[in-house]
Amino acid sequence: MAKGKQSQRRRSRLSLSLRFSVLMLLAALLPLAVVVGVNDYFARQTLIKQSSDALSADANSSASRIDDYFHERLLDGVALSSLQTASQFLVCVPQEAAAKQAVAQGRFVSTAILSTDCATNFASYGASVGRALFVGTKRDSNYTQWNVFAPNGQLLISSDQATQAAGMTVPKEDLTPVQQGKQQVSGVYYDSQNKFAYVRLYTPIYTTFPNQGSVVGFMEATLKLDKVWSIVDQETKANGAGSLSFITDENGVRIADTNRTDLFTAVQPLNAQAQGLIASEQRYGSASVTPVQSLPAVANAVVADTPQVSFQAASGADQFQFVGKKLTNLPWMYFVASPITTVTAVATQQEKLSIISAAIVAVLAALIGLFIGARTASPVERSAGDLEGAVAILKSLAARQENSASEQHWVVDACKTGLDGVRYLADAMNQAAKRIISASNWFNDYWDRLTEEQARATVQHLRELAAYIDEAARRQQASSDRLDKAITVTMQVSDQLLTGATEATQSAAQLEQVVRDLQHVVGGRLSASADASVDADEMEEMQRRMELVTGSIAAVRPPLTTGQMNGSGQKMLPSGRPPVGVGARVAPRAPRQAWDAPSQMGGDEWDSLINGQGGQMGQMGQQNGGYGSRSQMGQMGGFDDNQW
Repeated sequence: MAKGKQSQRRRSRLSLSLRFSVLMLLAALLPLAVVVGVNDYFARQTLIKQSSDALSADANSSASRIDDYFHERLLDGVALSSLQTASQFLVCVPQEAAAKQAVAQGRFVSTAILSTDCATNFASYGASVGRALFVGTKRDSNYTQWNVFAPNGQLLISSDQATQAAGMTVPKEDLTPVQQGKQQVSGVYYDSQNKFAYVRLYTPIYTTFPNQGSVVGFMEATLKLDKVWSIVDQETKANGAGSLSFITDENGVRIADTNRTDLFTAVQPLNAQAQGLIASEQRYGSASVTPVQSLPAVANAVVADTPQVSFQAASGADQFQFVGKKLTNLPWMYFVASPITTVTAVATQQEKLSIISAAIVAVLAALIGLFIGARTASPVERSAGDLEGAVAILKSLAARQENSASEQHWVVDACKTGLDGVRYLADAMNQAAKRIISASNWFNDYWDRLTEEQARATVQHLRELAAYIDEAARRQQASSDRLDKAITVTMQVSDQLLTGATEATQSAAQLEQVVRDLQHVVGGRLSASADASVDADEMEEMQRRMELVTGSIAAVRPPLTTGQMNGSGQKMLPSGRPPVGVGARVAPRAPRQAWDAPSQMGGDEWDSLINGQGGQMGQMGQQNGGYGSRSQMGQMGGFDDNQW
């Protein structure tokens, strides 16, 4: 039993609202945890692949932008080389040189040496080409100059006056392809003084456009790589923290990089020819050896024929996911890379978002659970409080009822005893009165026969009877007083019973409220008994009685008349007792003897003496010289003074 109570006490530590909150929390989090776990288990590789696809899309987009940009710039060269005056100018250049040489040698300049068109229009052709070169510099702000060269690499016209005055040499690795009629993009050069990188774009000029006849010369445009560098710089942390982007040329040298410290470093050691060429031309601003930051996987991707590659490789202390895309119009390769931790951070971010979502859902579930639990538990808690109050009232009522029952039992016994005493004394007075009457009649009948002594004895006997009646009346008054006190106690007990009934009614009302609250918790329709209420008149009458009881619980209230009505229209019994109605119970009265019943004091003997033995009594009076002695009357009437 003790273990059961202890277990029940242990189970009731959590409140109903907290249990609702925990249930809501579990109902919300368990499915979410299962979903998050399953998604994380099956979707991590998919998310990593999606991140790799995003890198590939980024590399393709950036490489395509660079390709498009250089394609437009190469088209600029094609557009300017297509001018008819450009080819005519270049055709006239060797004729003008031959004519000058003939003049210098004192020879006649014939039309075979210098055509009439060249002799007439050479200057205008040159002016037209000069205007075209100026227009070329306006095609893009990154153009620094445009130049026209003879097929042997001799500078003829330049848009830059300084270059025109100083002259310019075309490297052999660039001159040979353009002499063969191919557009050529030179290697990357760095102007350490002005801090920019640039390339040279070579476009051959044919005798007749397009690409017909022989190459009569070519155009060269110097283009800064600011646009390319800006595209690369936009990739800084574009694919997460630590992500980078760079471009390598055909030798594996980084010609553009988001990290400027890695600019013009090689991903693998350069061969002697390439290293010598770079040093001799001082492409990167000095003749020093190109530094190497070895990335074998990147170097393999540069020399491979695959247009696009994706791989993982270490760079420094971190592992990177690389995606490389080769350009179409240039021998370059664009790389974008992101740390593996950043690539997996997409999945990790999903986990964090799931955890944050779970936390938000948990908070909302807890709040909703607390709210619903509080709304649901408050009637139950209130009902529990009402039940505790009802239990306390019922315990008090039980104690009072127990006391009232014991007092009522004593009162009933006292009332019976007092009633028996009153009846006994009433019978005694009745018998004494009868004896006085009989003695008076006897005294009247035998008056003339009595002597003075007999008369004195008779009068003395009557006096004794009167004293006996007086003592009986006094004792009857004492019994009446005791009975009155018993009635007073009975009224007090009745008032206590009324108080108990009122408290029981209040407890019933509280229990009805408890029933309504519990039905509100469990749902469903309210029962008719739970929805019933105490009649207002009965409550008012009960309250009035309570005030009377609490005001003077021991006071004896005046009895009501038989016809007096209460507030409900019912008759009230004397002494303020409740009305006798349906279901009322009245204590049974003890049976009593009629006044003419056989006397409890020896009345039968007295009647026999009066009726059947009158002569014998007279004879006894004569023999005794009178009515009889005091002791004889006491024995005859059944009285004994010692009984009092």
